[in-house]
Amino acid sequence: MIIFIAFSLIYCGFLLWARYHWCRIDTSVEADDGGLLTFSVIIPVRNEAANIASILTDLQAQEYPADLYEVLVIDDDSDDGTLEIAAEVLQKSSMKYHLVRLKDYGVKGKKQAISKALELAENEFILATDGDCRVGSMWIRAYAHKYTKDIQMITGPVRMVEHDFFTHLQSLEFAGLIGLGAASLQSGNPGMCNGANLSYRKSAFHEVSGYEGNQEIASGDDEFLLQKIFRAYPNGVLFLKDKRAIVSTPAKDTLGELINQRKRWSSKWKFHKSYYVKLMAIAVFFNYLVFAYMLVEGLTNEASFVIFTSFFLLRALVLSLYIRSVAIFLGVRNVIWASFVMEIIYPFLVLFLGIASIFGHYSWKGRYYS
Repeated sequence: MIIFIAFSLIYCGFLLWARYHWCRIDTSVEADDGGLLTFSVIIPVRNEAANIASILTDLQAQEYPADLYEVLVIDDDSDDGTLEIAAEVLQKSSMKYHLVRLKDYGVKGKKQAISKALELAENEFILATDGDCRVGSMWIRAYAHKYTKDIQMITGPVRMVEHDFFTHLQSLEFAGLIGLGAASLQSGNPGMCNGANLSYRKSAFHEVSGYEGNQEIASGDDEFLLQKIFRAYPNGVLFLKDKRAIVSTPAKDTLGELINQRKRWSSKWKFHKSYYVKLMAIAVFFNYLVFAYMLVEGLTNEASFVIFTSFFLLRALVLSLYIRSVAIFLGVRNVIWASFVMEIIYPFLVLFLGIASIFGHYSWKGRYYS
């Protein structure tokens, strides 16, 4: 019980710390060069026939000079017609583009696709997103306005699109993760970012040797690069807290898809070189382990039930206070009641994923990893 109380107070303190740093992130426009920066937008794809036309249409509709950006679609051996659909859309557009078949180079995988895109990119400033995402018409301009001569990398906000109770909980949880990544970066302890909305200088990518050292790890194309660039430029990485830069990505429709996705995300924590990331992952796991134990204990012991209920309410209230600050920015609604539901469900998901990330297997786009 004492351990549960201690962990709960630390948990609440951590969420308040995250909220503090999230609120500290600068929202002003750092620079306005009149749209003079040139961007290479890279989209690694595999089996995105249902989505690729939408993201390419969004890029065609950018309120940014068409001669100042190019689009590179790198197809990782899709077998659903993604390449053909992308070619049809791009040929009808006015955008400058490269359409690349990764298998022509004898390699596969998302990191290899991004690395190949960097070889072909003609511009210094890189913008990365995924084939199943949507971007607003001011997406590129928001990044162009934030870069200064000292900035080497900018991480961006991502929102999960929801359509029912199950996907709403995902959207809320994902908002918390996005906020935590932004707050950690703001505090000087970068932990996570999302490759669906990420920008960096091509020169910075090459200076830190890209994905060298983690090339064979299936996941982590975003976070490992963030760690490397931050180590090289501790004052040159920031989070873009600009609603124009929000990228939308679909939530998972089934529990099986969600678990598989989170197993893929969780599998990379043990490869991090950052002690902050490793300690946070371990602390989160044991926090929820103690929480689950006290929940079971509370069902059989009246005193334990009173203590558990009191601190559960405290935890849920602090969680809603933290997530609400991020959710308002991302446009996620119904935070308070969903926070209470998530505080019950999330501990068991975390415990399962913590074990599965060590011993489990996962799949991604028809490929299997362990």
